[in-house]
Amino acid sequence: MISERTQEIIKTSTKRLNKPVRLVLFTSDKGCTACPDMLGLAQAIKAYFDKIALESYDLIMDRDKSQQYGIELVPAIVLQGGVGEMVTFYGLIEDVYLKILVDTIQSLSNTKVWFPEDVKRVLKHLDHDVRIRVFVESDCPLCRPVAETAIGLALESRFVYADIIVADDYPELIKKHKIKKLPMTIFGENLQMEGHVTESEFLEMIFEAEGIKPGTDRRCLVCSKLSPEIICSNCKTRIQAEAIDHKTRTEKGLQQP
Repeated sequence: MISERTQEIIKTSTKRLNKPVRLVLFTSDKGCTACPDMLGLAQAIKAYFDKIALESYDLIMDRDKSQQYGIELVPAIVLQGGVGEMVTFYGLIEDVYLKILVDTIQSLSNTKVWFPEDVKRVLKHLDHDVRIRVFVESDCPLCRPVAETAIGLALESRFVYADIIVADDYPELIKKHKIKKLPMTIFGENLQMEGHVTESEFLEMIFEAEGIKPGTDRRCLVCSKLSPEIICSNCKTRIQAEAIDHKTRTEKGLQQP
């Protein structure tokens, strides 16, 4: 049974979806106290939105599906769009991150424009998969914008996959990755950044995780000028200014009646 607060967050969202979105839930009957709540949440989302395709699997019994989606922990909710975009939420999803989950569903269905052209142009240079893991907690003021940036990048590029992980639900991961401060963002296998991560830093870390390394003969991925860095300092400044402007205009648009 989901809480009244959860029902309220779902029901105050825009109900209309333009394109179908696949919601894939992974749970386990053993040792997962949050799994029943996440099953109830998934069913409530399915009942509210008319273009949700809900699939539910057991982590162990449905090992082929777990391996297909790269799921090793439960509960996990995978959101997948029609051209392969994928974002995974791990842990007990409520309040702030339930709102983000619902926003992600609507973005997948309604093709929200997350970033200015410079960011999208840089992402087109990717040709290998990169996974971004963002460890968060509900009362962390810096966690939400970092999580939203990771999600936006995953929705802009079929090579970027974002995992949003509620850290307190996975103490073994906190220990494994020696996490002392949130948000913590891990790019690929082991490139880590604590705290706030700007859009240009996200892009640099994604390409480092993919295998591109800065060098004296490297050219900036944005302007193509010689640069020892993946993105030159001038382009970093411009990307940040454009990203802030884009976000401000988007938020003002959402506030208009």
